[in-house]
Parts: sequence; C-alpha cells; structure tokens
Amino acid sequence: MTYQMLLLYTAPDNFTAEMLMAALRENNIPAVKRGNSFEGEQIFVAPEAFERAKELLLVMGFAQAEE
Repeated sequence: MTYQMLLLYTAPDNFTAEMLMAALRENNIPAVKRGNSFEGEQIFVAPEAFERAKELLLVMGFAQAEE
C-alpha cells in the first residue's frame, strides 16, 4: 500500500519551512519536507489533513482565501 502526500506549500527558505512544519506538528497534521533553500522547500501533507493544513496557512498569512 502506498501513501500519497499532497503538496501544500513551497517555502522560499529553510526558516519558513521549519516554522510551517512546527505549526503543522502542533496541530497534529502529518507533514514532510522535501527540497532545499536554493530550489524551495516543499511541504507535503496527508490527504485527509489537506483542508485543515490550508486553513492553518491562511491563519498564518501564507495563503490567500479562495473566492
């Protein structure tokens, strides 16, 4: 069985990525980080937590509300 993660956000640097990862952990949202600061650090989350993770990004100011 494979477990597919969904791309939530690409952070421009490690500091931002780690800040987001900490917030996701604090909210019990499964996430992994891939990439590097030169290309952007991608944050992936479990599909069942994707909507909650998007809401968290919005609250933190990293995303805009959908119209």
